[in-house]
Amino acid sequence: LTRVGAGTPMGELLRRYWWPIGISAHLKEKPTYIRVLGEDLVLYRDAAGQPAIIGAKCAHRRANLCLGNVEKDGIRCRYHGWLYGNDGRVLQTPGEPEGSKLKDTITHLAYPSEELGGFIFTYMGPKPIPLLPRYHFLAAEGERHSIVQGFGRCHWLQAVENGIDPLHAGFLHGDIWDAVSAEPETTW
Repeated sequence: LTRVGAGTPMGELLRRYWWPIGISAHLKEKPTYIRVLGEDLVLYRDAAGQPAIIGAKCAHRRANLCLGNVEKDGIRCRYHGWLYGNDGRVLQTPGEPEGSKLKDTITHLAYPSEELGGFIFTYMGPKPIPLLPRYHFLAAEGERHSIVQGFGRCHWLQAVENGIDPLHAGFLHGDIWDAVSAEPETTW
């Protein structure tokens, strides 16, 4: 249940869902390193403002693409200038002889992304890609603010167990959240 890397049973199951992996307002012009389901990825906006998610390491010299430069067609590695499209295709390989087909033989990891409700989502599973669910709390008109962001030094099941623990919220957060209490309500 706790191993979620590619090829593991739980990892393959969880990759069949859309995952919120970024906050739209926070993703500006700089690429951002993220880790999702054990994979090192880079989240960025292309020059047209569309979010994109690709594997973090350049296929050429393994430099981290979060240090790369965003361009019109994708992201360029700062080490030797390889240009990657949002779909993972290698578009340019500077330094290769004219007519080289090297770029056509390399497929770089990339995942589809969509924005909805102020979040950026990605789907990491097999095709066909399902539609991103238009849940009311994400797609309805009006503003909603709720940002919880950070790195949890635990696996997904520990985070879920903590979130549904009925005593945790009352004892740890009861002094700042009026709606929770460490004491049970009495009805007599």
